[in-house]
Amino acid sequence: MLPLDELLRAAGNTSLSPVELGRLPNADSWRKALLLGSARQEVIQAAARELQQVAPSLSVQQVAPPRLRAVRGAGYDVVCLLLPGRGRTRERTVAVLSGASVLLARSATGQWYLIGLPSLRPLSLRWWPRLLLAVLLAALWMLAVEVILFADVLGRLLPIRPSIPDPGPPDGQQTTFIVPTYNQRALMDFCLPPLLAEAGGWHRVMVVDDGSSDGTAEYVQGNYPGVSVLRLPSNRGFAAAARAGIAASDTPLFALINNDVQVRPGFLRAILPHFDHADIFAVCARIELSDGTQTETGKVACSFSGILEPCHVAPTATGPILYAGGSSSLFHRARYLALGGLDLFYHPFYWEDIDLGYRAWKRGWGSVFEPCASVLHQRRATIGRRHGNAYANEAFLGNALLFVWKNVRDRHLIARHLGYVCGRLFQEVLAGQGTMCRAMLRALPRLPLALLKRHQAGHRGDLADRDILTLANPLAPAPSAETSA
Repeated sequence: MLPLDELLRAAGNTSLSPVELGRLPNADSWRKALLLGSARQEVIQAAARELQQVAPSLSVQQVAPPRLRAVRGAGYDVVCLLLPGRGRTRERTVAVLSGASVLLARSATGQWYLIGLPSLRPLSLRWWPRLLLAVLLAALWMLAVEVILFADVLGRLLPIRPSIPDPGPPDGQQTTFIVPTYNQRALMDFCLPPLLAEAGGWHRVMVVDDGSSDGTAEYVQGNYPGVSVLRLPSNRGFAAAARAGIAASDTPLFALINNDVQVRPGFLRAILPHFDHADIFAVCARIELSDGTQTETGKVACSFSGILEPCHVAPTATGPILYAGGSSSLFHRARYLALGGLDLFYHPFYWEDIDLGYRAWKRGWGSVFEPCASVLHQRRATIGRRHGNAYANEAFLGNALLFVWKNVRDRHLIARHLGYVCGRLFQEVLAGQGTMCRAMLRALPRLPLALLKRHQAGHRGDLADRDILTLANPLAPAPSAETSA
């Protein structure tokens, strides 16, 4: 039997109910029937025979190509849409709009369906309240963008703070590996031994236990005496745990390593030379997934469709990237502190590392991809399992909106942002989807805080947004001598 969604498409997106022809009321009184949707004679003849078994005096006709005006004026008692496949657009439209008292559909396996048409009263149509919601949210969104633009104009009248002072090169290359973890004691044996081997006797390894209840802290202290443990009293999320670990470290460099990541030998040897160069903020290693795919590589390109859209590309040569991910990267600690660190604004998760890398680029401190340093990522999808994929997708999209409000100042990009959000909102709402709607409802209450952070982040001498999108993109052409407005 054909899948139900295919039958729905074939019948013009109306409801279909399985039915037995002999049980339809007044079926024996049918006098005139029209068959549409198939040119195969065996299919047409089989359908006609089955209909005439129920109504022996039934006259069965086929019109090709069917004209709606002629069909509506012919007074058919029943119109049947034959479904050997998806049906033809013209035939299914004529069937639904034929005006017949009974509408039927027959699948390729001989199953009959009764086509149910929704009421045509406007207030009863299911898309009507969704349309009103889309209009309301689009109006609120346009107001939010106007507030952002007005705040930017007002901000030009206020003193702009000077650029963040550059701490200069790191004071050495000693590194602290920081591993935030929550209820993942079983992963410690996967993650920590390679880290300890890479650290040797000079670099350090720290586990930040983010309020685990499975005995992670005790297990690490008992089995890995060379690892320091910072235990937080309650679960605060990745960004807060990472911030706590960085604050507790004092080495010139630090690395953020996921608990489901295994560092390969030579990790530091490949990455540390990058910090001999000026203006390097962070270096990301090549990520190898345990399933062999390349959906996550560490080499991040970016585009701006209306929101910032980072994507992982083939992990080939060394080069600039938008940001260094918080699972397998080394950071310049003094520059991190000068930027204010990971922003908890994006609680509960996602976008903290993107925001940090983007703020560093604004100051002129770049992030780099290094393919000769690599890690193995088991990719256990902890967020999706703990919170659900729908919630995770909404949180990601909501934080993508907040990122634009907080960081993007280019008026052309903001205009593109407005068009993107409104277009996607109407598309999803009218299709019965709600990801953008719920993301907007999550983001709008945080607009005042986003505007405050936007003002606080304004510095004289920051790189323009379109310059960052060019400089930080490994797939972009070389920048021209002219800078973007």
